[in-house]
Amino acid sequence: MLAFGTVKLKGMDEKFDQNTGLTRSLVSHRYIGDIDAEARFECLTYAPSANTATFVGLEYLSGRIGSRTGGFILQHVGSIKAGRYETTLNVLFGSGTGDLTGIRGHGCTTWDGGTEQSSQVLLEYTFE
Repeated sequence: MLAFGTVKLKGMDEKFDQNTGLTRSLVSHRYIGDIDAEARFECLTYAPSANTATFVGLEYLSGRIGSRTGGFILQHVGSIKAGRYETTLNVLFGSGTGDLTGIRGHGCTTWDGGTEQSSQVLLEYTFE
């Protein structure tokens, strides 16, 4: 099954560590579309220059996909190049709760760095 939608930024708290060059971010998201969920994303980012960065993180979503409700965790591995964000997503197997127990999947998000604080998401998923 495929889920399409938009991910809107609701809030962000970032802390830069001068010793490591890493930025730790706690982000609140709202998923709208085939995925209707609130989410909390924790990530680490390394930015060697102003236009380039790499990040990894975990995001807990709580809400609905189709007619199923519950929660699950997405693993993010992404990059930022010239203001464009691209992220590969993987559902962490075993993280599904409620009607989302047994969810498996992968997908991506993209954001072109425009003035809107939202990105596009595509998730391909199945259930055991």
